[in-house]
Amino acid sequence: MLKRILTRLVDPQYRRPSGILGRYIGAKMIEQHAPENNWTVELLNAMPNDRILEIGFGGGYAIGRLAEVVTQGLIAGVDFSETMVAEATKRNAAAINAGRVNLRLADAAKLPLEANAFNKAFSIHSLYFWPEPLKALGEILRVLQPGGMLVVTFLPKASPDETGNTEFRPYSGAEVVALLHVSGFREMTLHDGRTLTRKSNYSVVGYKYAN
Repeated sequence: MLKRILTRLVDPQYRRPSGILGRYIGAKMIEQHAPENNWTVELLNAMPNDRILEIGFGGGYAIGRLAEVVTQGLIAGVDFSETMVAEATKRNAAAINAGRVNLRLADAAKLPLEANAFNKAFSIHSLYFWPEPLKALGEILRVLQPGGMLVVTFLPKASPDETGNTEFRPYSGAEVVALLHVSGFREMTLHDGRTLTRKSNYSVVGYKYAN
């Protein structure tokens, strides 16, 4: 009984952290997911002039890593948790004040951003929580420049029959590749850097078609 109560309290926090518990969950996620954040930052191969968007930035760890490199471009992020926007804003205050980072409260399926505004985009452990993944991916495609790259990092489900809890939907690598293809992305590749201790170093990379 107690376990069920705790599950009902904690599971929604991973989707949309809020309040004191949300701040705690956000801090724990930064600690637990540092390996796949670092892995994704490496895949992005950031350059000083890049314009990079993160969807679902949580505590803002990857944003901070990228801001160290992107000194003449822009790192932007959207997250639909007010608590995480506040925490990530505090974490990246210096870069925000310098105009190199811009964080917004927004839904992945309705990005308040101009078309063709970014040359790279990424998402880490966010896809599972999108109620309308095709709509969200379509929005990401819209704001990417022609030839722009998207990196989606996630923990792949072990088998087609695996189910997650009620707060998220697990995906296999093949399913994510298919989602990107249907959404209009091309040249998808799987990048598998998993180890026994870093099981989420797993990403699908796709590109917006060039005009």
